[in-house]
Amino acid sequence: MGFFEHVPLASPDPIFGLTRTFNEDTRSNKVNLTVGLYRTEELQTPVLESVKKAEKELLENEKSKEYLPLDGDKTFLDQTGVLVFGEEFWKSSQKRVARIQTVGGTSALRTGGELLFHEKIGEVIYLSDPTWANHKAIFPKAGLKVESYPYYNREKHALDFEKLHGALEKLPPKSIVLLHACCHNPTGADLKLAEWKELSRLFLAKKFIPFFDLAYQGFDRGLAEDAEAIRLFAKEGHEMLVAYSLSKNFSLYAERVGALFIIGETHKVAEHLTSKLVMTTRPNYSNPPLHGVRIVASILSSSKLRQEWEEELAVMRARIIEMRNALAEQLISKSTKVDFSFLKDRAGMFTFSGLSGLQVERLIKEHGIYMTSDGRINAAGLNWKNLDTVVKAILSVL
Repeated sequence: MGFFEHVPLASPDPIFGLTRTFNEDTRSNKVNLTVGLYRTEELQTPVLESVKKAEKELLENEKSKEYLPLDGDKTFLDQTGVLVFGEEFWKSSQKRVARIQTVGGTSALRTGGELLFHEKIGEVIYLSDPTWANHKAIFPKAGLKVESYPYYNREKHALDFEKLHGALEKLPPKSIVLLHACCHNPTGADLKLAEWKELSRLFLAKKFIPFFDLAYQGFDRGLAEDAEAIRLFAKEGHEMLVAYSLSKNFSLYAERVGALFIIGETHKVAEHLTSKLVMTTRPNYSNPPLHGVRIVASILSSSKLRQEWEEELAVMRARIIEMRNALAEQLISKSTKVDFSFLKDRAGMFTFSGLSGLQVERLIKEHGIYMTSDGRINAAGLNWKNLDTVVKAILSVL
């Protein structure tokens, strides 16, 4: 018997596995509303024009592809620090911020989780129920135990802030709590500013450690607005972690561009934290990737490219909102069984549709409409050609 004969077949990833099934589906009218990719009206994931121009400039002027420093590209980290925290905070307080370039947002989450566990800052991390499925896999691999706090009322199709707040109040002091900064995945239901302020007060009183996941900045209201919660917590004096992904807002999915920021009390604390972060990633992937961060740094360093990127981001944001509202309006006008008005009060590309697992199963089997079993849909997978097909299919399974 060989060394590996005992290794069982792993279950497919619940999201990418669905995409593989979709790709194998031969029906011409199939629709993919699963994976978190932005798509154009032609259902293509674009390379942004600002990215193409930055890459052309790199091709012409790049002199070397030698290793980056272990903590990553300094210019990239400074520029993205301003994107996340705002210029005012960054100018006054950046010395208190430990930072490291990571392999996408997933690596930022994992690296932050490992630091929290190995430095004995905590043993448990509390996730919203529901949350991004990969959160539940990442943090146990980092050593942390995963528990949850209530977030969404499926019957009312709404965020349940009262229940959320009440559950957090009961957690022990110094608990680590993961927060979706904007565009909550999978529900699309976000906290309002007044609710974030109330949470900030609670976190300070209980000495909680906020761990923000920022993966969709610019996909709801705008760059500054979508970082509103993080900037509030930073201004109010929280020590906290922010895992930042630039996959969506720069459409750089496969380049794996991300960063982890940790606010400490002092410059010395930040230095110590950065040294520990480097020692966490060094035996893992050693050095961070180069190409994607140079694209981002080139765009953010050029006023012309920066403006073009923000305009392209605004187009992506507007299309997501347009298609989500179009879906909502058609379902509201045609459904006699379910009030779909809640779809209009959502942020970002994802939203819960309100469909059950059995209804989703029927959508896939009978109509070739693919979404995750919890009923999450990606509005960017809709266009004006497939919208009627999707609406009719949903109405048929209610």
